[in-house]
Amino acid sequence: MKCVLPLFIFSATALLAQPAVPGDWTIDGDIQGYTLHETCTFTQANDKISGPCTNADGKTYDTTVTITDQKVVFVHAGEYEGQALTLTFTGALNNKGELAGDIYVDPLAVDGTFTARKTAKTDSTDKPTAPAPK
Repeated sequence: MKCVLPLFIFSATALLAQPAVPGDWTIDGDIQGYTLHETCTFTQANDKISGPCTNADGKTYDTTVTITDQKVVFVHAGEYEGQALTLTFTGALNNKGELAGDIYVDPLAVDGTFTARKTAKTDSTDKPTAPAPK
């Protein structure tokens, strides 16, 4: 039992130190002069983080997320002039709570940068209601 407790404490500390990725994100980036704008919704089920990312053209791609220490990597498909692509975003949380880093586009072998900010979802049911008639 004495060996298990330190391992549990170490595991719990490592989990708490990881960036909080699940949630809604707005991503803006630049890939060699081409702007990128997407919205992503990441959810966590057990130890897996994934979710859809939708680009400015309205195309949605399934995305997988991995976290190693403070580094966050998320990967999804893409397309440029009919060519299938894989976009790999690698970043870390900065002191503003943003996820910032690099984008690599395969098989074009081009790269760029991105910044992602957590966003709050708006719920259309939260509209103010009219006062009840008297």
